[in-house]
Amino acid sequence: MQQIIHGAFFPDIYFVVQRQGEGGEYVFELKTRSKSAVCPCCGTESNYKHSYQNRIVRDLPIFGKPVSLLITQAKYFCNNEECTVRIFTERNGLVSEYSQFTERCREYMLKVATHVSCEAAVKILAYQGIRVCGDTLLNMIKAAGAEYKITPGKKIGVDDWAYRKGQAYGTIICDLETHEIVEVLKGRDGETFEKWLSGHPDINVVSRDRASAYASAVNKVLPEAIQIADRFHITKNLLDALNDTMKAFMPEVVEVPIDEAKPPEAAEQTVKKTQKRKNVMSHN
Repeated sequence: MQQIIHGAFFPDIYFVVQRQGEGGEYVFELKTRSKSAVCPCCGTESNYKHSYQNRIVRDLPIFGKPVSLLITQAKYFCNNEECTVRIFTERNGLVSEYSQFTERCREYMLKVATHVSCEAAVKILAYQGIRVCGDTLLNMIKAAGAEYKITPGKKIGVDDWAYRKGQAYGTIICDLETHEIVEVLKGRDGETFEKWLSGHPDINVVSRDRASAYASAVNKVLPEAIQIADRFHITKNLLDALNDTMKAFMPEVVEVPIDEAKPPEAAEQTVKKTQKRKNVMSHN
């Protein structure tokens, strides 16, 4: 059964018909009742309709249940003969062109994704009734630009990460106090990081790996900043040094005396255990 909904929850240019979808999902069908629209290219108002187009977008959930909107929008001819756009689709504040989500839903998802990681945001939003993947959230944050950039504090951590291991790398910068991602830079060379540091002169502590590129950038731009080697790389360097030391003191071949009192099988097992122990230490 269909019924018309009145109110300001949706823009006034739509007639709204509600119906309950399958699986507990709310579905709203929105039909336009506009008589004219403004060309987004030249700003000329037109009342000459060309056709209609249908689209499906997702909106904010209701009582934890997903909401989909089936929208019928009008397309108009542009009356301006000099305009490069001949046919355009009406615009409104509910949803932008080509978007899969309403503007209010997009704004909410961005707020969640900028306070936690994108993967964590996916789980939080799914619990609330919004289905979205981490890559979509990441693309939204990139498209939003400076509006959703987090201002770093005075203590940051920097490290490289792989878009594609062995082929493409980037640099990730985090706030050490809030543990939030501040910036993701293309490439892992010191020049890119150096340019970023130039715009943040208040930073006084940098936690980094042992690579010389990041160290040189900090020394050049922020010579007074304290540089800290992070725990992961300190531990890794310690294990590497210990492994090299053990290799230097232990002979390549360890001879194990065979006790004649033991049966040959037992002596052979002793030799195998010793060789296995040596291989493990060499691997580490």
